[in-house]
Amino acid sequence: MTGTTRLAPGVAMERLAELGAPHDPRAYRVDGLEPLVALAPETPEAVAEALAVCAAAGLVVIPWGGGRQMGLGNLPERYDVALDVRSLSAITHYEPDDLTIAVQAGRSIASLSSELAAHGQMLPIEAADPERVTIGGLVATGIGCPRRFGYGSLRDLIIGITVALPDGTLARGGGIVVKNVSGYDMMRLHFGALGSLGVIIQANFKVLPAPEAQRTLLLSFRESDQSAAAALTLRTSQLAPTALVVLAPPVAKRLADLERWVLAARCEGPEGAVERQVERLRASVETASGESVVLDDRKTLAFWSSVQGELEATPFDRELRVRIGELPSRLGELATRLERRYGSALRSLVLDSGSGLAYATVSGEPVELRAFWGELRELGRHATLLGAPIEVKAGEDVFGRHPEGIPVMRRLKETFDPERILNRGRFIAHL
Repeated sequence: MTGTTRLAPGVAMERLAELGAPHDPRAYRVDGLEPLVALAPETPEAVAEALAVCAAAGLVVIPWGGGRQMGLGNLPERYDVALDVRSLSAITHYEPDDLTIAVQAGRSIASLSSELAAHGQMLPIEAADPERVTIGGLVATGIGCPRRFGYGSLRDLIIGITVALPDGTLARGGGIVVKNVSGYDMMRLHFGALGSLGVIIQANFKVLPAPEAQRTLLLSFRESDQSAAAALTLRTSQLAPTALVVLAPPVAKRLADLERWVLAARCEGPEGAVERQVERLRASVETASGESVVLDDRKTLAFWSSVQGELEATPFDRELRVRIGELPSRLGELATRLERRYGSALRSLVLDSGSGLAYATVSGEPVELRAFWGELRELGRHATLLGAPIEVKAGEDVFGRHPEGIPVMRRLKETFDPERILNRGRFIAHL
C-alpha cells in the first residue's frame, strides 16, 4: 500500500486490526490523550504496512516501547493509533568476535544486557527500570547516561539502523544491512528524533568488552561549589573515571544515605587497576572532602541505576524535570543559583560533570511550575523540559530555545512524513 491511496477511517481500522494484536488503549495515554486503537505488530513489514494504512487514512500515530520516557515531548496535536513495537524483540545478528550486534527495537535493556554479559560484553547504558526500557526508546529519545563521559554517547556506538517510514517502506542505513538509503546519515537522523521521522525497527551496535571490576567512590562536601570544583579537578585529571556526577543533598540521602553534597566517580577496568584508581581519585581531592565511601561491583550497578532514575523523562503531576546544558566549569555556579532560587522546592539536582548537563526536578502547583519553566528554559546553553504536568506543557515548546537548524528539520519532516502522521506536534518546534 502507498500513501497516495486514500482509505476511509473505518476501513483503515479494520485493516489495522489484521496487522497487529489489539491492546487496551487506556494503557497508552500520553499527556491525557487516549488513542482510538492500540496495536502491536509482530513483524517489521507489519509495522511498515500499519504506517501506510494510517497515512492513507490520515490517522496520527505515536510509537510506543516501554513507556518509561513518555514525559518527553510537546503535547500531541492529535492521537489516533498507539503502535507498540515490543513484539519486535529479537537479536537478529550477533558476532561476539566482531563486537557487533543487531537488535530489534522492542527488546528490553535488561534482556539485551544479559545476552551481552554471557559473552563478557556490554553496551555502556543504564536504566532505572531495565526490564521496561527498550533499546528503541533509548535511541528515539536520545536520553543519555553519565557513562557517556568514559565511553561516548550511545549514538556513537550505532553502526546501522532500520526504520519503518509512513509510505510503507523499510529504510536501512549503516552497517550489517542489505540496502542503504543514500544521502542521509540515518543513525544521526533518527537518534533523539522522538520517532517523528520514522518508527525505529532495529539498531545495530558495536559493543564493548565488559569491565572485570567496577567501583564507585563517593565523596561528601559541605557546599555545592566545593563538590563541583572537585568534580572539575577529576574531570581534567589523567585518572579517567567513566562517570562523574554531583548529587544535591536530597538525592544523596535517597541514593547513598549521605547528608551532604556528594561527588560520585565511577571506575571500571581490571580489579587491581580499579582499586588503585579509586585511591588516586580519593587522594586528589581528599583535603577538601569529608566522608568517603567506596561501593563494590553490585552496589555500583544499583547506585548508577538509581542515579539514572533522576535523569529520565518521567511524566509528572506535581513536579517538573529540566535538563540544562552548561559548560562543566560553570555547573557549580548553576547549582548555587538553583539552590538559592528554589530552596526546598528543588527536589532533585544531579550535575553530570562529565557531559556538562544539570538535571533539576522542582515541585509545586501547576501555576508555580509554569513560571519555573519560564525561568529554567533561559539558563545554560540549552534547556529541555523532560517531564511536567499537562498544564505546564500547554502552549509551550518543551525543547526550549530553538537551534538555527529548525528550517532544515522542517524540510526533513516534509520529506519523510509529509502527512505528519508520526508524533504530530510532539517534537521540537511542534513538528
